[in-house]
Amino acid sequence: MTQSPVIFIIYNRTDLTEQVFAQIRATRPKQLYIIADGPQSDSASDRTACEEARAVIQVDWECDVTLDYSEVNLGCQQRVHSGISKAFEQFDRAIILEDDCLPHPSFFSFCDAMLEHYTGADEVMHICGSNFVHPDKFSDSYAFTQYATPWGWATWKRAWQQIDLQMTDFFNHTEEIECSVQISARTFEKLTKRLRKVHTGDVCSWAYPWLATILANNGLSITPKNNLVSNIGFDERSTHTANPNSFFANNLTGEMPVDLSNPQAIEIDRLINKQVFDLFFGGAYRKRGIRAWPGKIKRALRKLRT
Repeated sequence: MTQSPVIFIIYNRTDLTEQVFAQIRATRPKQLYIIADGPQSDSASDRTACEEARAVIQVDWECDVTLDYSEVNLGCQQRVHSGISKAFEQFDRAIILEDDCLPHPSFFSFCDAMLEHYTGADEVMHICGSNFVHPDKFSDSYAFTQYATPWGWATWKRAWQQIDLQMTDFFNHTEEIECSVQISARTFEKLTKRLRKVHTGDVCSWAYPWLATILANNGLSITPKNNLVSNIGFDERSTHTANPNSFFANNLTGEMPVDLSNPQAIEIDRLINKQVFDLFFGGAYRKRGIRAWPGKIKRALRKLRT
């Protein structure tokens, strides 16, 4: 049983909602907050899909449940932002899962431990469930980085209330942030380019403004040694993750031990931090040369079929 409130964000993917909710049910949180976006106004099928996804939420254990359901479609940025912000009117901390983020059972106990251990450490703003760096690179059970993976995570009200969807502080202090962020200039350039696309509305995302907020406040994220959450939503229904063959899709999860080895100091692990940013913005996972040919051929064939 998890000791922390759980926020579950759903929309219209009933099959994925069922899988993730089964894991939430197994851990029997005492407080459960469901956030659901509304259907597209011009789509009867979307309305039906939203209703079916909401019907999955059947709580059969002792639990304080809040259903925060929108009847209009707000989009992922506004719906997630408004929902989490409202939830933190009730909670001082929470574990957060979207409908495509399938957690390992030990994800919940890990988040519980981290939320309690670092509750007074204001510089620690985010607890990741996902990890894509090999466990051999870790000296302890987790490491501190500057990257906030959004696929299964936890945070505190003290941190979330600083979120700035317009990313004003980031863009007003880009040069200072670049000096403090321990990544290459090329990677930082790609990161900034992505953030500008969100700022102009070309990309609808709550996760990038949250990352920008953490960077602008010199915040840190906790990354576990073992991957604790698998993103099972890489398909044509996804807003941002449509490629089912992505390096980040359907990764295996592993168990975190009950007795955690804590880093001696709250400071960035430079090696792991660099590898995380390189994976997301440098394409470090991509094969090069002749090894890349099979993937390139598959992608070309997919384009021809569409």
